[in-house]
Amino acid sequence: MEKNKTIYAPVSILMPICNEADVAQEVIEEWVHDVFRFLPQGSEFIFDEAASTDGTREILARMCEKYPFIRVIYNETKDGFAAAARRLYSQAKCPLVFFTDSDGQYVAADFWKLVKYIPTYDFVHGAKIGRKDHWPRRLFSMLFNKTACFLFGVHYLDINSAFRLIKTEVIREILPKVNVMPTLLNAELLFRCELDNYEIKQVYVLHRQRKFGKSRGLPPTHYLLEGFKAVRGLFKIKGNYRKT
Repeated sequence: MEKNKTIYAPVSILMPICNEADVAQEVIEEWVHDVFRFLPQGSEFIFDEAASTDGTREILARMCEKYPFIRVIYNETKDGFAAAARRLYSQAKCPLVFFTDSDGQYVAADFWKLVKYIPTYDFVHGAKIGRKDHWPRRLFSMLFNKTACFLFGVHYLDINSAFRLIKTEVIREILPKVNVMPTLLNAELLFRCELDNYEIKQVYVLHRQRKFGKSRGLPPTHYLLEGFKAVRGLFKIKGNYRKT
């Protein structure tokens, strides 16, 4: 095993995936080579596949044959990122959960930047630096981050980032409370952990250009409506904790 690539407990690596045939195999091979082969016995690699039509399913089937530790949740309809994330978090069996995207924009080796903090913290949040998304998405993200941090008096660079290592016991406790920000489930999960006084560490991670295709995230035409819903969700969360 390479130096500094150790972790104290098995990990459930979780990835939602939909129509990523251009990058799926490359992403899986990167994560296996740079991360999974160093994880403790009993770790698992789970995908939530959302009715892909471009050959992604066939690639996942081949990868499952090659790597028996890969498990795929197949869905016959597309019900959105948040639903996929919730299913994945609920399916995790290991003491630690790592959640990320399947589009190859995150660097797998950055996983090890988070690992060294997990013995001390409950939640290690990987915040993107040098973000390579198109400008409307970066602008929306910046405005949402600044609004959220102002409302809650905290500082997070990238609240909805899909690169986080969390103790499973925390997921089990907090996920049932996550119910007011359906588009930004990961953001709500972070804030509810913050407000429930879990120990959180922010770590900066790299972000790459997509090699192929377009982002599967929220289309720019929906930013205004979803931004309004997200801010309304923030006020609901804040209201919940004022009552407790």
